[in-house]
Amino acid sequence: MKTLKILFTLTLTLTLFSCHVGRMIIYNVSDVNDYKKFPQVTLQHPAESFHFTDAQKESLYTSIYPRSVILDDKITDFPSMFERTKTTSFLIVKNDSIVFEQYFFGHSKEDVFTSFSVAKSYISALVGIAVDEGHIHSVQDSITTYLTDFINPGFGKITIEHLLNMESGIRFRENYFNPFAEVTKYYYGLNLRKYVPKLKIEEDPGTFHYKSVNTLLLGMILEKATGKSLQQYFQEKIWTPLGMEYDGTLNLDSEKGNMVKSFCGVNSTARDYAKFGRLYMHNGMWNGKRIISEEWVLKSRTYYGSERASIYYSYQWRIDNNGNFWAQGHLGQFIFVSPRQNVIIVRTGKKYGAVNWPLIMARIAQKI
Repeated sequence: MKTLKILFTLTLTLTLFSCHVGRMIIYNVSDVNDYKKFPQVTLQHPAESFHFTDAQKESLYTSIYPRSVILDDKITDFPSMFERTKTTSFLIVKNDSIVFEQYFFGHSKEDVFTSFSVAKSYISALVGIAVDEGHIHSVQDSITTYLTDFINPGFGKITIEHLLNMESGIRFRENYFNPFAEVTKYYYGLNLRKYVPKLKIEEDPGTFHYKSVNTLLLGMILEKATGKSLQQYFQEKIWTPLGMEYDGTLNLDSEKGNMVKSFCGVNSTARDYAKFGRLYMHNGMWNGKRIISEEWVLKSRTYYGSERASIYYSYQWRIDNNGNFWAQGHLGQFIFVSPRQNVIIVRTGKKYGAVNWPLIMARIAQKI
């Protein structure tokens, strides 16, 4: 009887683990340690690294008071804010100098943090580079020019730019707490290439709806257009030329599937995240070398629509009315850039918390 119970438990566990719903049950809802649970490929730091200058650290706690942009009455200052929001790292770079850097919950500058959807901004950069190099003719190209297996009706109307701006019209439920939503299947699933051809159109392209599948398709287009794996192109075009100090990783769906989860799978140190922000702050230039065209970066940093709002979305970046822009991920991961103040802020954490991070970062940039 004991043997039968063990066999039943083992069979049930294997059955659950083989499907995305079961894997969600086993892993529980997504958290900042998820990247350790999935297979990874390594982005190797180059022999020569770029280093920000270690400046005398600013007294952030006394120089800026954040109360006006916090919703939690139990948060009264920066230490309590970091604690209650379960912040794991907070880094401020001004004029290429680190003016504030603090790690929490036992973390240090050498530790790798997951970025979730911050990864989307990296994929956008790679698409821009592929356009610059002529691998992709135009962002107005239909996605079926590259994804030739997409034979379902309506996909021919979708352009690469539609994907970049989250305007594809593809049916895809972005609900992280629904085990049957597509984003859960894609996040926990083992074979993304098998899922993608089953996608369907929900509406004509042109209306903004945030859906992670758009970035996954951009990653697939990059591999088709360049003839290189996403890992290789990432290494060659971003990790090596930006002189990353530490190894990073990209998460895969599974070892067998061997597909980078381009919508959420970039993992890095806080300092190396800041370097990506620096690249965009300088309009695609890196220490005198052109990495991405200025036109591409400006399109990413500038919203061209007509409606008025406080935050806009363009080419997988978020933008405010004051010229600030940022990459943002689930649970409050940020690469925030303020070009006017020449400030970059990186925040990683275990939860978002009852705060307005972009507004807090904008005010820090003004006063630091």
